[in-house]
Amino acid sequence: MSFDELIGHLYRALFARHPSPRSLFPASMEFQRAHLARALRYLIEHLDQPDAIVETFTRLGRDHRGLGLLPAQYAAFETALSEALRVQAGPRWTAELGQAWLRMLRFGVTAPVRGAEAAPREPPFWRATVTSHRLLAPDLTLLRLRRHETFRHRAGQYVARESPRLPRTWRPYDPAGAPGTRGDIEFHVRRTGPGGVSDALVSGTAAGDEVRVGPPRGNLALDDAADGELRLVAWDTGWAAMKALLQELDHRLRSAPRHQARPVRRHLGAETPADLYDTDHLTELERRHPWLTVVPVVDTSPERARDRTAEALTRGPAPAAGRTLMAGPPAVVHALAAALVHAGLPPEHLRHDLPPTGPGPARGGPGLPV
Repeated sequence: MSFDELIGHLYRALFARHPSPRSLFPASMEFQRAHLARALRYLIEHLDQPDAIVETFTRLGRDHRGLGLLPAQYAAFETALSEALRVQAGPRWTAELGQAWLRMLRFGVTAPVRGAEAAPREPPFWRATVTSHRLLAPDLTLLRLRRHETFRHRAGQYVARESPRLPRTWRPYDPAGAPGTRGDIEFHVRRTGPGGVSDALVSGTAAGDEVRVGPPRGNLALDDAADGELRLVAWDTGWAAMKALLQELDHRLRSAPRHQARPVRRHLGAETPADLYDTDHLTELERRHPWLTVVPVVDTSPERARDRTAEALTRGPAPAAGRTLMAGPPAVVHALAAALVHAGLPPEHLRHDLPPTGPGPARGGPGLPV
């Protein structure tokens, strides 16, 4: 089946029958089409894992509230997709095939509707004003936002962000720490290509601009019950999530000075030395805390960097002890996780917020539904 043709039929049928939902989507549908293709593949490939489908699509329903979608519009989407499937199948279409697809589609659509309805007290987004826009490199900026309303998140969680230049287009980013005394939130944004949200935030955003921030998501957090060494691994702007976790750990230790700190190793990856940014903060933390060891990994080859990092993480008499938390571009995180499991680290000791496959939010890169 050609997903591109199928999705083209779907949107033509949807907007022909129901023109009003078109205004809820971004002007360019390119990303939305790619996202929907991933969602359909995920649904098909995980039919034998209904719990995983319910969890993933329920989360998507919560996140789609930022678009203002209503339950009736999900029903219109189901009808349009059924019509698109019939057109795509042509003479191969049968009543039995139609019923099989309809059961699958209703299973996939029900979870987002319930997810949206289950979070009525949580705003779909918060408003914030850019207070600082500082270029750290031509393609990298450090943004600070002043929230307009109360916004709470845990260290390590990520949020979706929208640029005023690209309304209704959202991408996930990591807050680099808890809100400051004035309510400021720090973000690190690397431009990944022209015309997207990252480009708008790096090149087209200035102090005073208003942006919208989605609800905090994710389970990347410090584990109080875990023993052994804590390993924090980040590639590029994945450093923001780890910066938040280190700040949280530093705060906990200052609040309980008698508490014995567990050893922490911080692995920071980049393609070139110039890509290692915001290192003054990390150097100061390492200087003040004997429990922290910083291990930079710089290599223009992602494969070599992955292998070097995996070797460093598994070196020692008890590499399986402790926990390893990872953040960064999805391809790097998935490859590194596979290398660590192959090297002997138990999968349950690895933690990141990336789904194995599918349509969910991707930490540090494209993937959030819009």
